[in-house]
Amino acid sequence: MKIRLSLALAAFLAALLSSIDAQVEPPSDLKFKILNENTVEMSWVRPSVMIEGFRIQVVSDADEPARYLSLGAEISTTSITNLTPDLDYTVSINSYYGSEESIPIYGQLTIQSSNTSGRVRRPHSEAIKCSVSALADLVFLVDGSWSVGRENFKHIRSFIGALAGAFDIGEDKTRVAVVQYSTDTRTEFPLTRYTRRGDLLQAINSLPYKGGNTMTGDAIDYLMKNIFTEAAGSRKGFPKVAMIITDGKSQDPVEEHAEKLRNIGVEIFVLGIKGADEDELREIASKPHGKHVYNVPNFDLIQEVQKKIITEVCSGVDEQLSSLVSGEEMVEPASNLQVTEIASKSMRVTWDPSPGEITGYKLTLIPMVPGMKRQELYIGPTQTSINARDLSPETEYEISLFALKGLTPSEPILDLAKTQPVRVSTECSLGVDVQADVVLLVDGSYSIGLKNFAKVRAFLEVLVTSFDIGPNKIQISLVQYSRDPHTEFALNTHNDINAVVKAVRNFPYRGGSTNTGKAMTYVRERIFIPARGARDNIPRVMVLITDGKSSDSFKDAATKLRNIDVEIFAVGVKDAVRSELEAIANPPADTHVYEVEDFDAFQRISKELTQSICLRIEQELLKIKKKSLLPPQDLRFSEITSRSFRATWTAPAAAVLSYLVRFRKAEDVTGDYVSLIVSGDTTTSILPNLYPVTTYEVNVFSQYDKGDSFPLTGEETTLEEQGPVGNLRVTEETTNSFRVSWLAAPGSVIRYRLSYVPLSGTGEILEAQTIGAETTIVLQELFPITTYRVYVSPEYASGIGNEMLVDGTTKEAWGSPRDLRVFEETISTMKLAWQAAPGNVLQYQIAYKPAEGGERKEIFVKGDTTRAMLKNLQPATEYELFVTAQYSTGVGVPLLGTGTTLEGAGMFGLRCLNEDHGPTGKVSKNSGARTTSATVEKALCGSPFHCFSGKFKFYRRGGYGGNI
Repeated sequence: MKIRLSLALAAFLAALLSSIDAQVEPPSDLKFKILNENTVEMSWVRPSVMIEGFRIQVVSDADEPARYLSLGAEISTTSITNLTPDLDYTVSINSYYGSEESIPIYGQLTIQSSNTSGRVRRPHSEAIKCSVSALADLVFLVDGSWSVGRENFKHIRSFIGALAGAFDIGEDKTRVAVVQYSTDTRTEFPLTRYTRRGDLLQAINSLPYKGGNTMTGDAIDYLMKNIFTEAAGSRKGFPKVAMIITDGKSQDPVEEHAEKLRNIGVEIFVLGIKGADEDELREIASKPHGKHVYNVPNFDLIQEVQKKIITEVCSGVDEQLSSLVSGEEMVEPASNLQVTEIASKSMRVTWDPSPGEITGYKLTLIPMVPGMKRQELYIGPTQTSINARDLSPETEYEISLFALKGLTPSEPILDLAKTQPVRVSTECSLGVDVQADVVLLVDGSYSIGLKNFAKVRAFLEVLVTSFDIGPNKIQISLVQYSRDPHTEFALNTHNDINAVVKAVRNFPYRGGSTNTGKAMTYVRERIFIPARGARDNIPRVMVLITDGKSSDSFKDAATKLRNIDVEIFAVGVKDAVRSELEAIANPPADTHVYEVEDFDAFQRISKELTQSICLRIEQELLKIKKKSLLPPQDLRFSEITSRSFRATWTAPAAAVLSYLVRFRKAEDVTGDYVSLIVSGDTTTSILPNLYPVTTYEVNVFSQYDKGDSFPLTGEETTLEEQGPVGNLRVTEETTNSFRVSWLAAPGSVIRYRLSYVPLSGTGEILEAQTIGAETTIVLQELFPITTYRVYVSPEYASGIGNEMLVDGTTKEAWGSPRDLRVFEETISTMKLAWQAAPGNVLQYQIAYKPAEGGERKEIFVKGDTTRAMLKNLQPATEYELFVTAQYSTGVGVPLLGTGTTLEGAGMFGLRCLNEDHGPTGKVSKNSGARTTSATVEKALCGSPFHCFSGKFKFYRRGGYGGNI
């Protein structure tokens, strides 16, 4: 195992930075101890000053989300768990107090795997990243059927994370959605859900396993109707990619749905695993198949094709971007990117303009140290220079400039530049613009003595030689005090260093008591005045040197000096009282109060004191300079929506080069600002890509050659996000109901309200509402065969949103006839009757066939008829009967029954009997002739109607036949 560790810690520099930026002291001595292949113990030394706690960030070079820890101030050790062997991690820790944070210290670690024989996970330095211009709507359609299995699903999660992690994630960058399917399809998260890479990867790592059958065709159709729509967050003019992952053959057709998806511009990649059907994968994927179709025999082999898939998807997005601007002028990049005027916290970036028609530029400055803040600046199309500020000292930045045409970026032009370290000077001769009025207030009381006073003169000589002295530079006055103060020389007495040094060497020792309060009042009333050379809008500094306790009150005098912007430093020698020194000097005491044990020790503090004085002079100069740079005025806001608002201001009475507009969430006091650069002749700007119902802090700076003004500050709150529902549709139609479904409207919807009415206008308007923010409802008690117009509106706390409409039609009321009766059967006919079927029956179909098998026949009668006669039937035969109601839109369920014809094999050897007289005759059937009652009568008596008055019965051979 091994650990690589690099720590950035410089105590002296950190103290200076804290005096400039009020930074909290950082922890120190960061150490790591490996506990096992997945756990490291981390320890550090707490800072010596008061803090509230520590913040720790762990960032891997892989696609794992960053981890954050907050610990109390008393803790100095913790464990980092669930680390991956052979993966590089960067760990940073800083201390904080209130809203202030220290500079972070960093450590880098890699735990080498001890398993040298097994398969070692590669460090993510080989991970593929798409180009920064590769922006897309990327949707994963994931097979979650039973055949995948929970254990194998983790390989799918890993692949999704790797591919999604190759893109730059953001609301205006790449958006990612994940849809899982099996028997049915569900959206795990839509395109609009995650705008930060870490949040997205965390969600991917937490994807649940669904289970079910493999209905790929329905799932692809779901993508087209529910994901790649504007309402669901899919954007016009952006490349669209679907990555379909499946492990088996679909149980429904896929080709037609896949073709429709490709036809709306979606590039489809397919990864088949294990039991996937190669031909089916080709039916789904875009062409050429060599680029879009991948198949592996097992889940653990996905990694073998992962790199190639990511490369091809990235390439496909770039090609789609090119085709989207096909026929138009390409976005041509700027050129000749240069970085100049590099300071510790700023640098100027200039370039030659893009020769094409563009809408602006985007400049990104990405620190090469993990975990540090990046900057993203948006600049107008006519500007070719910007001074990037608020950078970190001594940090290398990757600088990328994109020309923009709408949302489409050009290829970037790149450069690297490193900011300077914080400048620490032992002299205040830092440039011709350094100006200050400095008063040296020296204790000349008896307790010092003549011998030690000579050492005071020597110390003052070292001090004054650090300053660049002149009438337009630094002016120095010397005041000696004991019982009374005395001006040795005023601010305007000496105009060069030689004269000042001579005066310091020769001023006399006066002696007396120690009235420090009286002396400070004298300095305020008699020295820092125009008659003695004091200047307006120039930093004022007083250095007090004393060896004892003051004989008079001093607090009020010191406060009044500080109130006229005098920066007080106090040097105590021998018997000086520290509490007095701290009450006199400006805070913080560690840079404004100095103590020495005797007069021989002055040399020890001279360098540090000079540095502190010089830094305060520089800071005051910057503050005074800012005051002279007029800020804009009258900041106001308009055109407020849920996602943007307009900021407008009044220009100052000075020539402004440009305006810097910075904004962030008001509650996020430590968050990054988004910056917009506005040309000097424009006093308004739209602040885009905001969150609904969120208060934003807005700062507008005037930018001049000499720097930026103080900001004009305001706050504004975006509106509640409102909008119509999406993908409104009607399904599950019956004769008296149908289901209405839609995609959720944007914003915080309380419920949805529906109204619906027959299009014929004959019915009343009906209303319904959902339970909470549900996006589906079944409308019931509708009329059959009726088209309804349905209106759906979201309800917000502030009122009802915009409505959308859809038409839905109920089905016709189909049914079956009832109570089938068979009567008046003969040897060749039978009659049927039934109760009418419900609804508007066009006709009835009567089908019949012999129960023992034979030809099926059918007849039809009108819909208002409930009787029918079946003819030409076979004698003595049972028939299966089917009566079906037919409607304009279909048929009902048939009514079933049976009926049997009478026997009719012939009437051979019939005896005709008179019930009153006995047998009277015999009838023989002619061959082939049909025997009826009339022929029987005729055969019996020769004439049909007048033969007998009695009843006759005919008999078959062997039995009774029936009456005539």
